[in-house]
Amino acid sequence: MALKVLDGPFIEAGESLSSAVDCSGAQLVRITMPSDWTEAPMTFEFSTDGTSFNDMFDLKGYAVTIDVVVPGSGVIIPHDVGRAVGWIKFRSGTRGNPVEQREGRLFAVAVIDAPEEAPPARSGAKRTAKKKAAKKKARR
Repeated sequence: MALKVLDGPFIEAGESLSSAVDCSGAQLVRITMPSDWTEAPMTFEFSTDGTSFNDMFDLKGYAVTIDVVVPGSGVIIPHDVGRAVGWIKFRSGTRGNPVEQREGRLFAVAVIDAPEEAPPARSGAKRTAKKKAAKKKARR
């Protein structure tokens, strides 16, 4: 799977929410942080259509958060988060406490082609029936 790097999203100076970047058809695997950052955690919004966005939460009800943003660093994205992204926006701060960035901030995101769906597993009933038939044939 080839790694593809996309420019963006971008947070405008004086804003806390970025533009959107299209990761559909791919899996987000890494975020490269801008070289400067007004101190704040980073949270996310995501969308399937690039129009309607929702805050990103995990199964325990916590916002998906990068607690400490290290300027100029790369952040590896966990598989379960990366494959859930179609379109994504980055937020400086949280939805309840957004933090304006003093300057414009350009990120880069790395994606890989979305893995093809695995073929469905054969049912245990079919395997068991085949094994029984093979044993019966072997006894003859």
